Amino acid sequence: MLLRTESLFLIIVAGLLLYGWKRLPGAMRDLGRARRILKSEAQALRDDVPLPKRRVVEARPEDVVARRDGQAGT
Repeated sequence: MLLRTESLFLIIVAGLLLYGWKRLPGAMRDLGRARRILKSEAQALRDDVPLPKRRVVEARPEDVVARRDGQAGT
């Protein structure tokens, strides 16, 4: 979900009121640092999990028992 311009403006104004003009850049820097750390940790978790082996299912025509319409296969 993308933020509209009005929503983004309200978030910035609320941030200015809560943190003050001088503390806001440091807070945004810390937020960006936390986001990068979270992203790198999530990537490390994904890299640790091995991919499942691919299975190949082979079927011969005589293995088919019945068609979808209920008739026996030939």
